[in-house]
Amino acid sequence: MVIAGRVNRVAFYCRMNHRDHDYTQFLDDVKKRLERAYGKQKWELKIYFEEASGADPDRKEFNRLKQEISQDQIDVVVSVRAAMIARDWGQFMEFMEICEKAQVEVLCLDEVEDAGRIFQRIQKFITAYFGGSEEVCG
Repeated sequence: MVIAGRVNRVAFYCRMNHRDHDYTQFLDDVKKRLERAYGKQKWELKIYFEEASGADPDRKEFNRLKQEISQDQIDVVVSVRAAMIARDWGQFMEFMEICEKAQVEVLCLDEVEDAGRIFQRIQKFITAYFGGSEEVCG
């Protein structure tokens, strides 16, 4: 959870499956996205970068990030887009549930494909479809 007036710990998770990409191209955008979401804050940035398939459950940095979130070492996660977190829906939901339990917000540079909004829509659908609600998902 981001708290004003302290150094907040941000994790930038960047997964790519091509060797010719460089995560540093996104760092300025990460800072801008954090400022849009939280205003001026002090950040301790940790990079979690790996070249791997988004469907691979054994991604080293992804699993390290989940563990550090669970151990209360991260306040907010930033990624480029939701699909960069995971291309497997089960892995995506597990990650987002870990973040939700730890009160860690997930922001994406691509606000159209924002992980937090996607997770909320999926939760709303699950409640409406499986919970017996007559409310239509929006």
